[in-house]
Amino acid sequence: MKQFSTLKKVISGLTLSVVLVASSVASTYAAPKQPAPPNGDKQVSGPQAKPPIEPGSVDAKATEKLGTTNQLKVNSEGKLDAKPLTGSVANVDFTSFYNYCWKNFVYTPVYNNTGSTQYLHILVWNQGQYRDLYTSVAAYSYAYPSFYGIEGTYYAYMYVWNGSSYQYDEYVSNNNTCNVSVSRTYDTGGWVQLKIQNTGTAYATQISTELAPYPGSGTYTGTQYDYPVAGGAAIYRWFYVGTQPYGINSFTYGSSNYPYFFTGDH
Repeated sequence: MKQFSTLKKVISGLTLSVVLVASSVASTYAAPKQPAPPNGDKQVSGPQAKPPIEPGSVDAKATEKLGTTNQLKVNSEGKLDAKPLTGSVANVDFTSFYNYCWKNFVYTPVYNNTGSTQYLHILVWNQGQYRDLYTSVAAYSYAYPSFYGIEGTYYAYMYVWNGSSYQYDEYVSNNNTCNVSVSRTYDTGGWVQLKIQNTGTAYATQISTELAPYPGSGTYTGTQYDYPVAGGAAIYRWFYVGTQPYGINSFTYGSSNYPYFFTGDH
């Protein structure tokens, strides 16, 4: 019992030490009250484009294959050899596609402007291979066929069930390129400014984090989220680092792009 009592005291002492150390670290790295950035600029400026639909949130459900598909002839890349044909089903159409950096994900939405459920076979060719999905879309509704791992140019084909086979209805060419660059444009007087540009064609979520000296979340410290517009319009974001050595990391969420690291010593 004496040994057990001694052990309890040791554990209690260790726990107290951990608490004291954590408290000391927190007080050491707590960001002081920050002045406005140089020239009175805002914390962040530039256009943001958060996707209207989160990837993976409304994926069309797979259905059973009802029969054969009368596929059109395509070349080795999946592109039509001839001029696209007129669709076989009126008022069942692709709508604007959504491209994402996250897992190289794409939605190929379909709108059914008829009074009955339509059964679809969607094929997406990319880099010489295709993925496909059998699904359905209710009357006067949207369906969101989804595909992962689509990089660069891709070709989407829609075939609609006519009671005996899936017949060609529509063909669309699109592109999913994830390309986000981050550069440091200001680094003096306790302030660092990052320039974030999405020069690709996909929706991107850029996560930038001050790792040191002030990792705690704050107006100009900690982790910040940006949604740079595809096409290259720049976002400028300020971080306060004071007079300490600093480290800032910025990466594109869910993508295979390399992260950016910025370090310095003020």
